[in-house]
Amino acid sequence: MIENLILILIAAAILGFIVLIWLRQSVAHELREVKTREALLKHDFEHRRDIVPYLLESARKEVGVTDAWTKLAEIRALFLSPQPQEKELEFEGTLLAFVQQTPCRSLHFLDAKKDIEDISTLIEKQKADRLEAISRYSERRKQFPYSLASAIFGL
Repeated sequence: MIENLILILIAAAILGFIVLIWLRQSVAHELREVKTREALLKHDFEHRRDIVPYLLESARKEVGVTDAWTKLAEIRALFLSPQPQEKELEFEGTLLAFVQQTPCRSLHFLDAKKDIEDISTLIEKQKADRLEAISRYSERRKQFPYSLASAIFGL
């Protein structure tokens, strides 16, 4: 009788452990999704920043160096080291204002302008996807069995 009780307790413990590992994997999957979205957004930010010198050079050749050009060049120079997302959003505003206000009509400038506008649209979508993934992860961590697993495993 006691041997059967011990076997039942061992089986229950093993089953509980399996369920706990499954819950952890589910929460970890949501966390990986958030990190993937952040990496995509970072890549798009870097791609947009790489187009800026081409834009600046074509504007300098046609319009010349203006205050807006100098400001944009200075802000872009800050991004040679990693910056927080708030700085990236400030740069985005300055960049889009420069693109819209510069009366340059050279083919190179217009090409860079179109690329920047396309990437900015993609970045907006990536930001929305990232926020959605973060909210899914947060909600998953708050639900009962998942909250237990995230507390035990520190997710």
